[in-house]
Formats: sequence, structure tokens, C-alpha cells
Amino acid sequence: MEVNIYFNIQIVLCHSTGHEDSNREMRAEEQQDFFTSAADIINDVKESLSPSTISNYEVALRSFEAYAGNNVTVDSISADVLKGFERHLRKRNVSQNTSSCYMRSLRSLLTKMAGKEKCHLFDEVYTGKANTQKRAITEQQLSAIKHLQLQEGSYLCLARDIFLFSYYACGMPFVDIAFMRKDQIANGKLSYFRRKTGVGVSVTLEPCMTEIINRYKSDERENVFPFITANDEVQAYAQYLKALNHYNRTLKTLAKKAGISQNLTAYVARHSWASSAFAANVDMPVISKALGHTDSQTTKIYIKEINDDRLAEANREIIDRI
Repeated sequence: MEVNIYFNIQIVLCHSTGHEDSNREMRAEEQQDFFTSAADIINDVKESLSPSTISNYEVALRSFEAYAGNNVTVDSISADVLKGFERHLRKRNVSQNTSSCYMRSLRSLLTKMAGKEKCHLFDEVYTGKANTQKRAITEQQLSAIKHLQLQEGSYLCLARDIFLFSYYACGMPFVDIAFMRKDQIANGKLSYFRRKTGVGVSVTLEPCMTEIINRYKSDERENVFPFITANDEVQAYAQYLKALNHYNRTLKTLAKKAGISQNLTAYVARHSWASSAFAANVDMPVISKALGHTDSQTTKIYIKEINDDRLAEANREIIDRI
């Protein structure tokens, strides 16, 4: 009898100990600090992800911390918390696509911490990519920018030249211009891989493009234009973000001098080229190839069949119109 009582007590103790261990594990998971865990994850993946992705993570975390405070555990993040964060962003006039970028970054980090079962928390917030209206400027307005009398060697002159170069180079994005190296120019062509999509783009150099390149290239750096000097990828990306901000602010001054009331940004040159190409009856697959788009699977199939000479001819006609 005594043996049975002892045996039963041992069983109860074993069950109790196992239950307590399980509870401790659950409490540890509930108390896992979200921001500390996120910082650890970012540190672990820095070498394997692009600086832009890391920057997206960090910006999203700062914005979420401003809303929720710094005392947030993994378990406390709920669907209601995320919906509240989304409303908070909307009240502050954060664009839908920017809000979506924050949500996707938080989802990625939370998944790395707690697994895919947390993904359902984001079902009721927007994580897609909305089509945004990008405003192109007219060829007359482009011509006005081109013929502005500006002080040679000024940053305003540099901004004007970069804006025109983006247009001349079939809407080349500012990020690819900023990181553009001298070794990407060979045999009368400028070839690069878009940093955003990884798609290869090849543009025939026109005299107006070569003139701008020669104005700024230097033996003292590998990059053609004077925006990025760092060799470290993280530092280089930080220099790019600073340059983009300065460039966009300077474009507002440029627009005012040219009598343009529309908001002039880095993207406007790219969209303006696409609009001019479309108005000149350039086939959509040609435009898609020039822009390095990957959105349409059908377009990607046609892109492979397009002759680069046809693209060069189309771009020459567009340049000559301003």
C-alpha cells in the first residue's frame, strides 16, 4: 500500500513538473521581446540581404515602435494591433504602398521569430502593391529644363543633367544612375542590372548621354557620377539615400525655375520617357524591355525577342523630339 502511494505521488510530481516546464516555455515565448528579437534577426541576415531590404526592416520597426511603444512582446502582436497600426499610418497620410511595405517587413520578421502560423495576423491589413499614378511631364517642359541657364558646376546643374540623363537612358532609375560604374560602359552601350528587379538593361549611348558622362566621370572613383564613394555596401546605400533626398529637393527648385507646377521627382524622368515612347507608338514590349519591367509574364516572353537595334532607333527618335 505504501509502495502504491509513493508510486502515485511520483507520477503526480512527474506530471506536475512536465506541466510546469511547458508553462515556463509558453511564458518565455509570450515574454519574448519583439524589437530585441527583430534586431537580432536583422544582424544575422545583413550579409545575405540587400541594403534596401534591411533598410525597409529598420524603417518599419521605427514606425511600429513609434505607434506601439518599445515594450512589445511577440505574443502581444495581434490582428487588432496591426489594424490599429494601419489606421495610425493612414491618419498620418502615409501612402498605401508605404504602409504595405511596413506590413510586409513586420510579417517577414514575425515569421522568422514565431513561424508561419503568425502570417494570418496580416490577413486584414493591406500587404499588396497598389497601382499609383505617376505624373509625366510634357516634352515642352523637358525642353524647358534642358535649356535652363544654370551655373556650371553647381548642384542644380548636376540635378538637371541627371534628370535629363535618366530620360535619355530610357528612363534609367536614379538608384542605378547613382551606382553606375565606368565598366558598365563598353562598345557604345550602357549595360546594367536593375537593383530593384535584377533585370538586365542595355541602352545605346547617344551623344547627349556621352556628353553628360564625360562631364562628371573621374579617375579618382569607379562610379561615373559623384554620389557614392564608399566601397562598403551598407555605407554606399546610406550615401545613395542621402543623395536621393538631396536630388529630389533640388528638383523642386529646378521645376520652379522652369515654370513647372507639377511635383518633379526622380521618378518623373522615367515615367516621362515611357509616356513619350508610348505617344511615339513604340511597342509596349519595347518599352517594357527598356524599363526593365518584370510585372507581366506575357511581356517578359516578348522582351526576349526584341532586337536592341530597334530599341536604339526608338530612343533616338524620342531624344530628338526635345
